[in-house]
Amino acid sequence: MRNVFVAVVFTLFFAFTASAADRAMQDPAAKPTVEIHSQGIIKAWDVRKVSIAHQAIPALDWPPMTMSFLLPPAPSFAALPVGTAVDFSFLPIDGGYRLIAVAAARQ
Repeated sequence: MRNVFVAVVFTLFFAFTASAADRAMQDPAAKPTVEIHSQGIIKAWDVRKVSIAHQAIPALDWPPMTMSFLLPPAPSFAALPVGTAVDFSFLPIDGGYRLIAVAAARQ
């Protein structure tokens, strides 16, 4: 009887945990679909992605860090040199973040 009770408890626990995780993944607040703006410094630029050391991004509860942003298939902005201070915007996409605007920061 004890084994049956333990099995039922484990089943209920894991079923609740899985459904809570599913709700969190479907929660639009977990990954905003609006563009996010920040400032940073270009660390690398290639044909598919740009690495930026950015400031904290409170909208995503991110600390300052360096990360890569995917470029759009046909970017409407030119590559900027490494070390350039920039203002940029991005959107979440499946598995990452896509840069939608980047420009040298105004002094």
